[in-house]
Amino acid sequence: MDSSSYRLQWVTALVVTGLILYVPANVLPVMTMTVTGDVEPLTILGGVRELYDSGLAPIAVIVFLASIVVPFLKLASLSWLLLMHGKDSCRQERTYVLRLLHSIGSWSMVDLFLLSILVAVGQLGILANIQTEPGALFFAAVLVVSLLAAEIYESRFIWQKIPSPSA
Repeated sequence: MDSSSYRLQWVTALVVTGLILYVPANVLPVMTMTVTGDVEPLTILGGVRELYDSGLAPIAVIVFLASIVVPFLKLASLSWLLLMHGKDSCRQERTYVLRLLHSIGSWSMVDLFLLSILVAVGQLGILANIQTEPGALFFAAVLVVSLLAAEIYESRFIWQKIPSPSA
């Protein structure tokens, strides 16, 4: 087995791992907000809903896109690249998708950065408290495996032909 086959196996494993982790990242609470004694665990979607209900619809849309849509689209795009491996069709489009994945890159980590700032700033004693929950760990894992998969997948894989099996 050559090095490109190993790299493709790694990318496949990382994408499958990301897809599996995507479910608990969106189902489990990412933080617990306590405001004047009212304890509320929030999932990512719950946080979006909370922002929207607070009158912060533009921020809610940004969080929804950055936290739910973009990670899923990254994993879906990487899956598509893997499914199309070795095929002659859509090479230009696949190259564009890979460039887009690289340009998005670490911007997905902004969510975790904002959560850490929120946890640090949200410590107001008895009035308010914010704690991270297991969903944040799963979310971070999804982001890391998708970043690694995009980095390991090389543009030369798009243009590589799969040798036909010899008879």
